[in-house]
Amino acid sequence: MTRPSARLFASASACAFLFAAPVAHAQIVPSGAVWSYLDDGSDQGSAWIQPSFDASGWATGRAQLGYGDGDESTVVGFGGDANAKFVTTYFRREFQVADPAAVSVLRVRLLDDDGSVVYVNGVEALRNNLPAGAIGHTTLAEVAQGSAEENLWGDHLIDPNLLVQGTNVLCVEIHQAGPTSSDISFDLELLDALPAVLTRGPYLQLPGHDRMTLRWSTLAATSSRVRIGTSPGALTNTFDDPTAVLHHEVTVTGLAPDTRYYYAVGDVAQDIAGDDADHWFETAPPPGTSHPTRVWLLGDCGTHNADQLAVRDAFLGYASAAPADLILLLGDNAYPEGTQEQYQSAIFDTYAATLRTTPVWSTRGNHETLPSVYYENFTFPTAGELGGLASGTEAYYSFDRANVHFVCLDSQGSDLTPTGPMATWLAADLASTLQPWIVAYWHHPPYTKGSHDSDGTSPTAQLMVDMRETFLPILEAGGVDLVFSGHSHAYERSYLIDGHYGYSPTFSAALHVVDGGDGNVLHDGAYAKTTAGHEGAVYTVAGSSGKTTAGPLDHPVMLVNELTLGSVALDVDDDRIDVRFVDSTGAVLDHYTLVAAVPSPLLSATALTAGQGATFSVANLLPGEGAVIGYSVWGGGPSPSPFGPLALTPPTLLLTAGFADGSGNYTFGTGVPLGTAGFDVWLQALVIETSGAALLTNPLALTIQ
Repeated sequence: MTRPSARLFASASACAFLFAAPVAHAQIVPSGAVWSYLDDGSDQGSAWIQPSFDASGWATGRAQLGYGDGDESTVVGFGGDANAKFVTTYFRREFQVADPAAVSVLRVRLLDDDGSVVYVNGVEALRNNLPAGAIGHTTLAEVAQGSAEENLWGDHLIDPNLLVQGTNVLCVEIHQAGPTSSDISFDLELLDALPAVLTRGPYLQLPGHDRMTLRWSTLAATSSRVRIGTSPGALTNTFDDPTAVLHHEVTVTGLAPDTRYYYAVGDVAQDIAGDDADHWFETAPPPGTSHPTRVWLLGDCGTHNADQLAVRDAFLGYASAAPADLILLLGDNAYPEGTQEQYQSAIFDTYAATLRTTPVWSTRGNHETLPSVYYENFTFPTAGELGGLASGTEAYYSFDRANVHFVCLDSQGSDLTPTGPMATWLAADLASTLQPWIVAYWHHPPYTKGSHDSDGTSPTAQLMVDMRETFLPILEAGGVDLVFSGHSHAYERSYLIDGHYGYSPTFSAALHVVDGGDGNVLHDGAYAKTTAGHEGAVYTVAGSSGKTTAGPLDHPVMLVNELTLGSVALDVDDDRIDVRFVDSTGAVLDHYTLVAAVPSPLLSATALTAGQGATFSVANLLPGEGAVIGYSVWGGGPSPSPFGPLALTPPTLLLTAGFADGSGNYTFGTGVPLGTAGFDVWLQALVIETSGAALLTNPLALTIQ
């Protein structure tokens, strides 16, 4: 999925930062200026945007212009019928520019409820919240602005080459999202601002053991530079991109694993952030190694309110001694539509300090209604850059961190059919991973009775059904351990379960519960798993990181239900995973543990036929462990031995010894002598562990054919 070029947006808080920064700027058109306007619902075609157009017959008034909010300086008309209001209202203003060549950056601050097109001297300069293609006087805005958004000013950079010496003309058409919309708002400020001002970030993406991607945005298009080093003031390695862009993305490579690097970002002339103790990142450990890893999971966090801040501050306090290595966003990251302004407020402002040092991953939720905005804000692997199988899309992907394989699925916008690309990719990806732990995440939960119902019949509920029926069988066959989702604004956590793909009345504890305990090492004990398929997974809904919404919370697969604000801490350490739900006060309301149950070495053999070849195998070894297979034709024992009961009657004969391959298997082939048909043979293998200890496998009793 490509990331389209995009305009710069900023929330009210970001704009406040811009004005507080030491930026030289000249106000070309002030906010609150007087504009000519036409509010008769007519189709003005394209003539009205031309500099030569005569607008002397239009009304005039001071911005803010609009109706319905009560804060307008000038109230415009809508036609008199509240159920059939005019879709489009037109605005024009002339302004003077003495020397266009002196204007290096042209910045527009725009208040436009619901959508707009801005023209400079007859040329379209920017479009916001309107579809691509030709715009007519009945074209509706894509998204209706809510009460929280209609007073936010968007920040945009437009081409200064549109200016001419002398008289210039600004034309703006404001479009409603529907004929019954309650209000419109319009104001505009045009400024000449200097570059090299940070408006977003820096933040971290694509964290590998030898690489990191850094992203940030600037007020004006500049070149990109990242400097890194192992201590502040000694940033000796430089990575440049000379292309002038607003949204910067630089990947630094050739790094040492599990190492802290300090960094600065800027352009080729100067740093604009960093080279201090607050700007650093740590590379991942080598793939496949056991290394403590903490992940912070936030579901439906993007409310930009006191609840979101309480959850954030509680987790940061809880994890102050051991901060998260990764952040996973479970979707609905920026309410209500996922616009750039909302992302700025809910994500890039709210978590700014954490995002400077902690890489962030995400899956798309239903409130990410603007896919171009969502995919513009993140950089996800498409070609297996960080482990896993290449997906060819940023919508769904996988990556490895230490000894964990993470799988992100897209329940919002991708094909959810069993033969679709995502299902096909998932099966192949799981088959290819060698990591002992598998964690999957997406937005719409397969099981919930919170603010949403996974047994429902709505289009949104069908997404939950599709994820349950199509993707859970693939995941469970592939050995998934944990699944996280959001969407329902509560915390719900299942037993260790397997094989339940229907509606909740079809759930059977006898059939589907693998372990009916609570998974707490202090109570019922941890859940034990191997890497084999269908040994159970724990399903967690963690959608209360920004708000809670009531629901029955009585799905039968769920053991724990909390209508409480909070987020999740996921801790992996070698053969153990701990999951904790941390509420908005910092209290841990749920804690469960998974431990890797090491499977015993398993001896197997093909049928034995006199005069033909036979193959003997010992599975479930560690790579490099040794094994020797012994056999007896005298009986099945048992005989005592230092390594456990020997299920062979001496004398015991030995086959060739060998070592396990990288997959933990030792295989040996030999021929069965002629004339032995009808003989009984007892077999057992002795495994030599890498520690030097030895143990006996299961016995086999076979008859030669």
